[in-house]
Amino acid sequence: MRGGFLVKLKYYGVRGSIPTPGLHTVKYGGNTPCVAIWNADNLMILDGGTGLRVLGDDLMNTSFGRGQGEGTFLFSHLHWDHIQGFPFFKPAYIAGNLFKLYGPSHVDVTLEDAMRQQQQYQNFPVLMEDMPAAFTFTELKEGQTLEVNGMEITNRRLNHPGGVFAYRISSQGKSIVYATDTEHDSVLDPKLLELADNADILIYDTTYTPEQYKDHVAWGHSTYKEGIKIAKAANVKALHLFHYDPSLSDETIDAVLKKARKDFPNTFGAQEGWEITL
Repeated sequence: MRGGFLVKLKYYGVRGSIPTPGLHTVKYGGNTPCVAIWNADNLMILDGGTGLRVLGDDLMNTSFGRGQGEGTFLFSHLHWDHIQGFPFFKPAYIAGNLFKLYGPSHVDVTLEDAMRQQQQYQNFPVLMEDMPAAFTFTELKEGQTLEVNGMEITNRRLNHPGGVFAYRISSQGKSIVYATDTEHDSVLDPKLLELADNADILIYDTTYTPEQYKDHVAWGHSTYKEGIKIAKAANVKALHLFHYDPSLSDETIDAVLKKARKDFPNTFGAQEGWEITL
């Protein structure tokens, strides 16, 4: 891939909380969050849920399979469904590859500590320090701006137990906002409105149906109706529903999407394997 703009976004995991394989999740997928963005040949990975394993398999056919790859991770937060794919990420087992990991600390645990702790021997047979690839860890502060391989990254802290970062990734006038694991309030979140202003794509936490949400207040998640409110107020071009609750079948998500499009026609349901070119 060539060019100085955001070339491709691809979904590898769109489910929240726990992987949900089975007959009722075939269309949208059952892997937990992982989204890849390529800017020319530069790779950025949003979260490392179980979808990361599939991304790793794809990358083995590229420079990463030869130990010549470099990639950037942006972690929204460190709950298990957003990091649990990392031990199964094949490029991390290839010497010569370099991965730069960025994200927030979580309560009293650093980004590096959280990643290493899930691979302690009581959890997994391979320690992270025994993975042959090289890793760097950088903890981000709210509002910090990064420049990574021609992409500008900004963040805002949103509403989720233990904290979460939403990210805006911009390049050459194109922008993607990743806002997963956030709960709406009685008013629109001014931080998210600022981050999503005139974005090309808003990937938004739509874990629950409005009916489900009544029983899950303060769990840190949202609905498609709140996503539409943000999309309209921020003049977003396209809204992508994301982080589906484990109980939501393909049929239910289809019904949610149909309702959403009546109010905001440019709404899409994120699906594993879906690629978008900007």
